[in-house]
Amino acid sequence: MLNNDTPAEQTPDAAWETMLSAEPRLIPRPDHPISRANIDVEVLKVLYRLHHRGYKAYLVGGSVRDLWLGKKPKDFDIATDAQPQDIRRLFRNSRIIGKRFRLVQVFFKGGKIVEVSTFRSRSEFDSDGEVLAPNNTFGSPAEDAWRRDLTINGLFYDIADFSLIDYVGGLADLENRVIRVIGPPEVRFRRDPVRMLRVLRHAARTDFRIDAASWQGVKSHRQLIRLCSPARVRDELLKDFKSGFCGDFMLLMVDSGLLPAILPHFEEFLQDATAVEAVKNRLREIYKIVDLLSRTNLPFSEAFFWAGFLIPFLETAQGVAFQEIKPEAVEPFVHDSLAILDFAKGRREEVILLWLTAAHLLRLLSAGQRLPARLKRRTCLPEAWLLQQILAGASPELVEEITLRAGIVPSLPDTPPKKKGRRGRQGRPRKKIFPV
Repeated sequence: MLNNDTPAEQTPDAAWETMLSAEPRLIPRPDHPISRANIDVEVLKVLYRLHHRGYKAYLVGGSVRDLWLGKKPKDFDIATDAQPQDIRRLFRNSRIIGKRFRLVQVFFKGGKIVEVSTFRSRSEFDSDGEVLAPNNTFGSPAEDAWRRDLTINGLFYDIADFSLIDYVGGLADLENRVIRVIGPPEVRFRRDPVRMLRVLRHAARTDFRIDAASWQGVKSHRQLIRLCSPARVRDELLKDFKSGFCGDFMLLMVDSGLLPAILPHFEEFLQDATAVEAVKNRLREIYKIVDLLSRTNLPFSEAFFWAGFLIPFLETAQGVAFQEIKPEAVEPFVHDSLAILDFAKGRREEVILLWLTAAHLLRLLSAGQRLPARLKRRTCLPEAWLLQQILAGASPELVEEITLRAGIVPSLPDTPPKKKGRRGRQGRPRKKIFPV
């Protein structure tokens, strides 16, 4: 089997040819734990129709990884040698989407969507540019496997004989509990820096260790994350906030230096070892509960996650506990942090309001005082109450029990309720003389 640690001295062309020269490892059905019983019926229908029409049909990516680990995949992706137009003809209930990568969505009853892509060819090794080149060329299963991000996401499940196909050493890394980048990390991170976030994400979610080359690659190339669209980085971080494994992810972000690379003004106080340890301890305390609540699937607002994330850093920067932070220090800190990530001003103000409400609640409740009526009218009150409970050190079990029993569904309304028009003497709305 090819050693995945391709020498950094190789040119992109040589590295690509070396990768493709490897023979795949085939794992027959008796030697792996993946069963069709754990694959959605709709997905099996798509796989079988492609197979019966003479096309290769593979289950690919994270779904194969999760099935091997005994987890329920969130979604299933299919790869085939059929081109998008051919797939579209096979499935009348489908459509072709995408510009850079064209794929086919197949629709089923109940809103179920199965995405099918054609095996993709080499693209990111074609140029020496700093960003991914536009590409929609089709390739072989080997090329498709080698262009994926991590070895554990490069396994294929073949519906023809229920075997696993491993071009990239993913099965060995699953067995050894290792997160490894496919190909030279410096090349892969330069072409798409968001892959660095995915390395840390999968390490946190699987509790696997990151191999030395990939870890060093993240630390050495962390500044490249600034080449990515701020909105894209923001959306990637939000996925981790909601994952239920954000605590471990954030610790890796701090240790790797990727977090201050995204938010440069954090770098000032993360240079000090004592400050770093204080931030990490506070992150552990907060996310021990936040991650538990995230797994309950309650619809928390984005403001709740961003407020919980920023609190340890402002506490460390100010050197005081949350409830002692002066309100005038909160607003500039939130704006400086979130404006970098292309946050709309209105969204930032939601985070500020939630933060200030939670701090006010914490002060009032710790002093045994009643809540003023104006505070009770705030739409963010349920989430602010929850946040102050977390910051006050309530146990995870207590917070979860109270939250679920109270039926708290913390979410901020998208639009304010419509005001009713004033009514005339006879109970009918007044007519506008000059309608706008």
